[in-house]
Amino acid sequence: MAKKQTAEKKTVQDLIPVRNIYDSVIETTDNRFVKVLSVTAINTHLMSYQEVKEVLEGYENFLRSLKKPIQIARVSEPINLKKYIMALNNRFQSTTNAHKRRMLESYISYAEHLQKDRDMIKRNRYVIVDEPFNNETGKEKAMIELRRRVDDLRLNLEDMFYRQKLEVKELNDNELRKYLHMFYDYENAQLYQMEDMKEYAYVIGKRNLVTAAEEIRKRDEY
Repeated sequence: MAKKQTAEKKTVQDLIPVRNIYDSVIETTDNRFVKVLSVTAINTHLMSYQEVKEVLEGYENFLRSLKKPIQIARVSEPINLKKYIMALNNRFQSTTNAHKRRMLESYISYAEHLQKDRDMIKRNRYVIVDEPFNNETGKEKAMIELRRRVDDLRLNLEDMFYRQKLEVKELNDNELRKYLHMFYDYENAQLYQMEDMKEYAYVIGKRNLVTAAEEIRKRDEY
């Protein structure tokens, strides 16, 4: 009679193919180094036809210049105005002029209204670059090649357009953790921010976005 084998219980971390995060790089379990770049955007709605054409041609030339594939991601996040509202409140407390205090009160009220509006979101854009390695001895070579590619990619992105200039920033270790948190568990990533990890237990699973937004609002009001 064959012995019944008990399946080994796996944690969430076991199912995520990330071995480590260090030096602003993700090391995956399938032996790859990954860097994530945050890239600003340009608004084409107010551009002329010729300007839009130049933008599209610049983007096409950028894609044609790539020697290895990259990944482009766009992630929507609720707008967090807590620090801005706190700064306004500090200015309000230190201001004695009655007219300025009235203006600051209106700014604070408007910002608080935007904070509670769950439809207010921002869209962040990312470019993901990876470089594989075969073994421990190949790590250094892969890291050097990845950094070279990232430097070239940053220059090409910043100079992609003739009239506009994009800003490119490499995500640091904490930002990479937040990005992965959003990628694997988007709803809870909005509810439990990275700075709240010591205060709130991490919970993974399905969560309604409306419910999550209400929880954020209640927590902020408390």
